[in-house]
Amino acid sequence: MAKKSVVVLGAGFGGLRAAMDISKALRHLKLLNDYEVVLIDRNDCHLFIPLLYKVAASPDARHEKTCSYDISSLIKDLPIRFVKDEISSLNLGSGEVKLRNNSNLQADYLIIALGSETNYFSIPGLRENSLELKNFDNAIKIRESIQKAFTKGGDVKIVAGGGGPNGVEIAAEIREWADRIEKEKTGLRVSVTIVEALPGILTGFAPGAVKAAERKLKKLNIATTTNAKIVSVTPSEISIDGGAKIPFDIFIWTGGIRTPDMVSQLPINKDQRGRPLPTSDMICVSGTPDLKLSPMVYGIGDSVCFMDPKTNRAVSAIAHAAILEGRIAAHNIIEEIKRAEFASYNILSETYRPHEYPYVIPVGENWAVAKLGPLVFSGWLGWEFGRVIELNYLLMIMPLARAWRAWRRM
Repeated sequence: MAKKSVVVLGAGFGGLRAAMDISKALRHLKLLNDYEVVLIDRNDCHLFIPLLYKVAASPDARHEKTCSYDISSLIKDLPIRFVKDEISSLNLGSGEVKLRNNSNLQADYLIIALGSETNYFSIPGLRENSLELKNFDNAIKIRESIQKAFTKGGDVKIVAGGGGPNGVEIAAEIREWADRIEKEKTGLRVSVTIVEALPGILTGFAPGAVKAAERKLKKLNIATTTNAKIVSVTPSEISIDGGAKIPFDIFIWTGGIRTPDMVSQLPINKDQRGRPLPTSDMICVSGTPDLKLSPMVYGIGDSVCFMDPKTNRAVSAIAHAAILEGRIAAHNIIEEIKRAEFASYNILSETYRPHEYPYVIPVGENWAVAKLGPLVFSGWLGWEFGRVIELNYLLMIMPLARAWRAWRRM
């Protein structure tokens, strides 16, 4: 008999963690002759997204090695079949997963962990005239563009679109890189500006954290332009609602994310923005009463929108949340498999309960603002706390010894 398949789409933090947990459980239950775990991703490397801004905004090539990890090596000791390919289509009525190379997979259990895409909000010219920071190739392109501009010399205007954590992180990193180059290269003058549509940067973060970040940005000589809604972009100029113009040589867009089209078009329960709304056990249910989902479908990470029942707000798109969601999905799939395989087994399902996660926002080298519970702190201590969080993330996807070595290189 053919094995039943648990198919995980996406090898980000959540998808990778889920695949690891399920494969370990199947091995423990001695069910590997009956089930297999298939992990699919279009890249052969797991991207450590929290450090992606360093690849983009620093000439130090060592960051490339600390930001990307070969998936095959991460799962080499686990019974996981990795497939490097792109998803062509999903049929949730039959469980068929079509890949770009024309091969098909049959999923009995499916985890959607495809992450997010850059949201350009239908702003004319924004996609064509900006650089995005969503993957490794994007980061290299940004770095090469900055290097070329610095080599040319003269006045260089760099703008980060979006005053969220990504915009703040990359603006600060670029500014410190520019400071070093300006000391070496006569005639080079670099300006770095953050443009934000809302009244302030880092909306939704603790007021104390925002104020500390604002002070640091001012000290770094980074301009922040708020209440600046972008209405159009040309190859050299940003138009702001109200008529103002902001010229640029390099424009990096970090202003928003959205659910991938493939996911938003699936016939599952979604919100008005096309984001799947999983239940508390991370299950995606049919969006129409006449469609029965053949595989059990779970959604985790940035691909979905989990609403916190306490606040009625969407859980933040962060690695910590994706990992926890991946663990919940993995646990519940194993419970379903136990029910299918063992007579009279009573399912012990788990539900996802969001809580306030600690966070760290780097603002330049060896400086960060952080929040842990009610405590907000910044500077070197914030940076070191961020280092601890990075180690914790690594420990979730690799053995202790390897995680320690990777962390020491960061």
